Amino acid sequence: MSVATANVEVPAKVSRLAVFWQSQIGKKSVSAVTGIILSLFVVGHLVGNLQVFEGLEKLNAYAHFLQSATELLWPVRVVLLAAVILHATAGIQLYLASRAARPVPYRVPLAASSSVGSRTMIWSGLLVLAFVVYHILDLTLGAAAVHAGFVPGNAFLNVVTSFRSWGKVIFYAAALVGLGFHLSHGLYSLLQSLGFRSPLWTPRFKQAAVVVGVILAVFYIFIPAGVVVGLIHL
Repeated sequence: MSVATANVEVPAKVSRLAVFWQSQIGKKSVSAVTGIILSLFVVGHLVGNLQVFEGLEKLNAYAHFLQSATELLWPVRVVLLAAVILHATAGIQLYLASRAARPVPYRVPLAASSSVGSRTMIWSGLLVLAFVVYHILDLTLGAAAVHAGFVPGNAFLNVVTSFRSWGKVIFYAAALVGLGFHLSHGLYSLLQSLGFRSPLWTPRFKQAAVVVGVILAVFYIFIPAGVVVGLIHL
């Protein structure tokens, strides 16, 4: 079965997907599903990286395992890349649609009914996106312009040498605070987008999302802070 548009045969499934994507509900659903995928990665990535506190051998063994498991590594990378692109695109388009629907802002901000996380969602998202690109260049690819002392295969050394730069530490900390704000609202709103609404549980979901966002941001910040105070050293 197909749908004809301007004398061109378009598969019905493609047409339905296009209609779904163009709708606000579709974009919110895509944002929610990809948000779940990315949130799970954030948790897993943190658990793995906290092994830096156990020393050089432990972290480097973990990094070597990830690099050698190519049958797992590349499918995960492809899924994460697709999730990032879809999540960012949906978020930006939803923000622009919201702005277009109300080109004149409220004379009195609705601060009482919105959190800092919700009001800064687009900006924290863009900050996190920039951070992800920088982080990959810094500690995954070791781009010379970002990390001149990068040594392939030595994850522990690369963490220590990277966070000897106060500029990097400040940028990482700011981005991780942005991640905390983004997660604090994103985790709550994705449940709403997927239809989990309840007068009893919604306030609890909101509080739990804030707690999770704060905990993840703080534990991520522990890593550059650990280098700065000398808990992580060569």
